Amino acid sequence: MSVLKNNPLFSTDKKLNELSNIKDFINSANSRLDAICSITNNSHAIAADAVTAMICENQDSVNSKISLNTTNKMSVCLRDGEIILRIVAYLLISNDESVLEKSCLRDLKNTYFALGVPLRNARRVIELMRDSTISDLNSTVNNMKGNTGFLPDLISDTELQFERIINLLN
Repeated sequence: MSVLKNNPLFSTDKKLNELSNIKDFINSANSRLDAICSITNNSHAIAADAVTAMICENQDSVNSKISLNTTNKMSVCLRDGEIILRIVAYLLISNDESVLEKSCLRDLKNTYFALGVPLRNARRVIELMRDSTISDLNSTVNNMKGNTGFLPDLISDTELQFERIINLLN
């Protein structure tokens, strides 16, 4: 019995510290999940705003005579934008890069070539979505009560995931 009492592995302080660490982890994990849910809940608005902003920045992109008309190009960008945001949310939760291999994003570059969507515009939409997503995360987390110390890491992870997707279009 005296071995157990003197063993630091079984000390009361260590157990309390471990419980506190677990409690902190659960609290920040739940807050992080709430922030990520905000991305998926706002995915349509984020994608639509990004496509609209890209068009406002680049009027010549929608006036080109290549392949499809403007409405079809915008529909493709909106659809893909929402898919990309859902994939980013999944990556933020799982950090499982294999989803990029399994998803249709590998073929996105060829799809845009076939449809006449300039890749620079597609990359710009993703950059705008990244910026909007980070803004949404900041807003969501700043309105939360409790531990918000996870925000810098979440923003860094978000930027990394968007960069991975942008690199697929290079």
